[in-house]
Amino acid sequence: MINLGEAYRKDEQKTKKRRRKDEQKTNKERTKNEQRTNKERTKDGASRTGR
Repeated sequence: MINLGEAYRKDEQKTKKRRRKDEQKTNKERTKNEQRTNKERTKDGASRTGR
């Protein structure tokens, strides 16, 4: 018979691992979006100052 405490602990570890992976993916996407936005702002700023 499986020890319920052990099964719970293993399940919790898997959940934490998935959550960490998801957070890392989200952070990478956010960084990419910020970089893209900054590039666009820089382009817009350069064209505005040229007027």
